[in-house]
Amino acid sequence: MSDAQADHQLLTAAAGGDRGAFAILVERYQGPVFHLARALTGDRVAAEDVLQDTFLAAWRGAAGFRGDGAVGAWLYAIARHAAARRGRRADQVATDDRSLEQLGAAAGWGATDVAAAAHQAEDRAALERALATLSADDRAAIWMHHVLDQTFEDTARVLGCSVAAVKSRLHRARLALAAALREGGHHDAR
Repeated sequence: MSDAQADHQLLTAAAGGDRGAFAILVERYQGPVFHLARALTGDRVAAEDVLQDTFLAAWRGAAGFRGDGAVGAWLYAIARHAAARRGRRADQVATDDRSLEQLGAAAGWGATDVAAAAHQAEDRAALERALATLSADDRAAIWMHHVLDQTFEDTARVLGCSVAAVKSRLHRARLALAAALREGGHHDAR
């Protein structure tokens, strides 16, 4: 059984009142949902509130899940709406070091010695500044597709736009990130 099928079964059980099944889903998705909420709100406390709101809404709405997409994408959509309802300044950048390290590693950055570690810290700070130049929706698209490894389809579903719009948004966001990194003196930006 695939993870997606297992998630669907767990959510179906949760819709029937199975708290244990729902607890497994929470355990599986609390990290990614928190990191997305942090990217959307730019604030740890607000992200914790969004996380709680997301899983409360998911528990209450489990019976309404149509099953036409991934459970994770459904949870990310709930988180996005919860963040919007919070009314936080969504134009701030996420600063979770672990997640930014993952994103930086995907860009080819890595360090094994002290000098390289110092350079990596500079790269991480540059990446934070570059991410701050993006809109909340562009950051969410980058986060979902490149960090959470969501498909174009699931990212589009969460952001409420077409797959073509997601691809276009990702392309523009990558170009903007590369330009911001180059302007900041990081000429190895890809």
